Amino acid sequence: MESDRYLLHEMAWQDISKIDNKKSVFILPIGSTEQHGPQNPIGTDFLIAEHIARKTAEKSPFAFCLPTIPVGVASHHRNFPGTLWVTHKVFEEFVTDVLKALHYHGFDKVIAVNGHGGNTSSILNAISYCNDDLKMTCMLFEWWNHPDLVTSVFEGQSCGHADAVETSVILAAKPELVHTDRFENLTSSSKWGREIGGLYLPSRTDQFSSSGIAGSLEGISLEKGQKLLETAVSVLKQSVEEISAYSSIE
Repeated sequence: MESDRYLLHEMAWQDISKIDNKKSVFILPIGSTEQHGPQNPIGTDFLIAEHIARKTAEKSPFAFCLPTIPVGVASHHRNFPGTLWVTHKVFEEFVTDVLKALHYHGFDKVIAVNGHGGNTSSILNAISYCNDDLKMTCMLFEWWNHPDLVTSVFEGQSCGHADAVETSVILAAKPELVHTDRFENLTSSSKWGREIGGLYLPSRTDQFSSSGIAGSLEGISLEKGQKLLETAVSVLKQSVEEISAYSSIE
């Protein structure tokens, strides 16, 4: 069964007032506007999150998709043109206020679909506050960080930044935005970030990667990107159904 109307911003308030707030789950796509190498659009993170969120809501009678939050915590990419960012504090407060607005309307079941690692800690803080203080049921889904999701499709390969995995996924989600003619000349840092004395050193991206890419570029595949997106939607749809049937936070 597929919802006739599942994008909140396309619905009228009278129709929203009829939504079952006990069973409905609201999906909030969150990402970033930041460089993703010479080959990918700077909206890669929010475009992937939005794709997964909308496809899931389309396929589930219990899900509604909220408007996407496209700018996140990304100052480490600031030396690449076009990158936008806000501070951790501003971002956390913004996400918290969006969740509080849903709570005001009686909608307390939310899944944040995050596409950018720099956002994670702020989103978790916002979710923790809403669950503890407002008695909401808020969860976090990150496709690249979900157990076995990437490795099952890419045969043990993990996800870096603008690498083969992420490029394959955005190629499947938005093929018209990816510069496939640039694939042959790409360069990449072997891993994300820098280390001193075996400890991680927080750094700007340009300090360890001139292209903005980190991770392997071997095996870019439209077919694997499509399979990962399909699998992510299937996994998230199952989560929606379980959360929809959940009664309350203990």
